[in-house]
Amino acid sequence: MKNVLFIFVFILFSCNNSVQEVEIKKVEEKQIVNENLLYFDLELIEDIDLNDEDESELYKLANLQVNYIEDVIYISGLINTNACDSFIGDFKIKEDKLSLFFKNNSEEPCMSNSKFKIRVLIKNPSKKKYNFDYEIIK
Repeated sequence: MKNVLFIFVFILFSCNNSVQEVEIKKVEEKQIVNENLLYFDLELIEDIDLNDEDESELYKLANLQVNYIEDVIYISGLINTNACDSFIGDFKIKEDKLSLFFKNNSEEPCMSNSKFKIRVLIKNPSKKKYNFDYEIIK
C-alpha cells in the first residue's frame, strides 16, 4: 500500500511541474503593447499583382493620413503585404516623434499578395502633434 501511495504522490508532483512549465511558456509568448494603443486593425482591400507598376512595393506604407480628434490620434494608410501576413501594432513616442511598429507574427507566407488598409487609434492626453515614422518587423 505504501508503494502505491508513493507512486501516486510521485505522479501527482510530476504532473504539477509540467503544468507550471506550460503556464510559464504561455506568459512568455504574450505580446506587450503600449497601453495608449486604443485600436489596431488591418482590413483587406484587394488582391494585387506585383507586376502592376501602379502598386507600391511590399511593406511600404502609402497614403498615410493622420487626424487629431480631441485626445485621440487616428492614423490610416495602405500597405501591400503577403496575403497570409498577420500583424501586431505598437508604437513609441520619443520627444516629438511617434514611431509605429508593425510586427509580422505570421508563420508562413502564401503565394499571393494583398493590399490592406491599416487603422490605428492612439490615446493622446497631451493633445500634442507628432512627426511620424514606421517600421515593419518581420
